[in-house]
This record gives sequence, C-alpha cells and structure tokens, in this order.
Amino acid sequence: MDINSIKNHMKLGADNSNAVFFQKISPVAKNVTGVRVPYIRKLAKEIAKTNGKDFLDNYIIDTHEEFLLYGIVIAYMKAPLEEKFTMLEKYIPKIYDWSGCDIVISSFKFKEYELIKVYDFIMKYRFSKNEYETRFMIVMLLNSFIREEYLDKIKEILETETFDKYYTQMAAAWLISVMFVKYRDYTLNYLYNNRLDDFTYNKALQKIRESLRVSKEDKELMKTLKR
Repeated sequence: MDINSIKNHMKLGADNSNAVFFQKISPVAKNVTGVRVPYIRKLAKEIAKTNGKDFLDNYIIDTHEEFLLYGIVIAYMKAPLEEKFTMLEKYIPKIYDWSGCDIVISSFKFKEYELIKVYDFIMKYRFSKNEYETRFMIVMLLNSFIREEYLDKIKEILETETFDKYYTQMAAAWLISVMFVKYRDYTLNYLYNNRLDDFTYNKALQKIRESLRVSKEDKELMKTLKR
C-alpha cells in the first residue's frame, strides 16, 4: 500500500460526529477527522506487514488520527526491539495529548524475555519535565509491568517521581487503581503509607471505587482513606 493510498484510506475513514465527540474529550487534539481507532488499527496492521519502514520514513502527518496511525504502525512492525526503541524515540517527544500516548501503548505486546529491555528503555523518561513523556512511562508500566516482580520498582517510582501535571497525576492514579485490582493487599499497604500528593492519592482512591472489579467493602474502605 503506497503513501497516497494510505492518505485516501484515512480520508475515507473520516467521521464528523466522532470528530466532534473526540474533540470534547481531547480539546488539544489537532486536525481531528474522527477516524475510529479500530479502523486505524486495521490499516496499521496492513501497513506494518507491507511497507512499514517506507511509511515511517516518508509519511507526512496532517491529522491527529494520522499521528495515531504512525504510532500504532511502530507497535505492529515486525522489527528488532532496538529498532522499535529508535522509532519510539522519534515519536514520544511529539506526543501532545493522552490518546497519542495511551492508544499507541495499548497496541504493543511484548514477549516475556523482552520486558527487561523495555523497562530500561522507558526509564529514560522517568524524570522528564515533559508531561506526556512521563505519562508514556507510567502507562507503559500499567500496560506491561503490573506483575509481582515489578511491584517494588513501581512503588519506588511512585514515591520518588514528582507528579505535578494533570495527565501525569491521572496516569499515576490509574496505575495505582489497576495495581489494587491485581495485587490488593500489596497496594492497600502502600495506600496506608505513601508520599503521594493529595490530588494523585485521592484520584487513585476514586478510580479504585469506580472499578467494577473491586468489592463493595473495599469501595467503602476507600472512602475512609480520603485525605
């Protein structure tokens, strides 16, 4: 599929009603056309199988959805991990809204033996001053590293990182809520003794209460822990 064909496919997928909706949940998104994520994913798989490198090297991004397409193609590419890291190093600094981070990250699937290298890679963004670079690191932890052997590392990151921007605070709260669902006792002990800022902490409690996988008793318990 050549570059012009990809452009045409993206134009055909435009959906004005979805564009209006998406602009409400991401007001900073630029040139939104409303192409839906399943459509983008399907196209990205085709590109990744045929001419992924040519696409990544030459495609000119004009819309928000094309930016998502670019990131998802990286995720779907059959390439060595180090090559994907190089591609991501170009993509990550350009992220400017939550969807360019979260939707792309959810497209990655790593093999067990790759996790150590992935973890080392995302730690490059640990103390970034860029809101979405930090969010990228946090959501990657959420997506691939909520497992027993990484819990202490995640806790240490939560305790030493400064979450002073809205989308990093919300990502950290989301991370903690998923940790609670998967490792309830460990996370509860952390909630009893932590140095989180009040906003992130209370948002984590809120997200735990909103989860359909948390018991009524634990939801009531979260209310008593609010600062």
